[in-house]
Amino acid sequence: MATRWLERTLLFGLGLLTVTREKVVQFVDKLVEEGEVRAEEAPKVVERLVARGEEERDALRKLIRDEMARWAPPSRQDVEDLKRKVDELAARVDELSRSRGRRVAPESPAQD
Repeated sequence: MATRWLERTLLFGLGLLTVTREKVVQFVDKLVEEGEVRAEEAPKVVERLVARGEEERDALRKLIRDEMARWAPPSRQDVEDLKRKVDELAARVDELSRSRGRRVAPESPAQD
């Protein structure tokens, strides 16, 4: 739950950092006024810049999700699966010890 909240917070911040189409249009219009871009090329420049921004945003989202997944705590199911495997291995060790004529000492209760 906390992981999901953190992811949403990071993605919200990402949303604030992305440039809106309106800002791109304003930027390109300024370039047209300054003679850096021809007026007939402006729509294509806007489309390229917006597409590039979306690609970058998607790549950053993927990176954030990948990193969040790396740091996510194990799920309850993961813990249960590991517990089951440990129990199976302990039973197998006990079985192998008995088949070799050795007896495994019973576990002593944990002392505080």
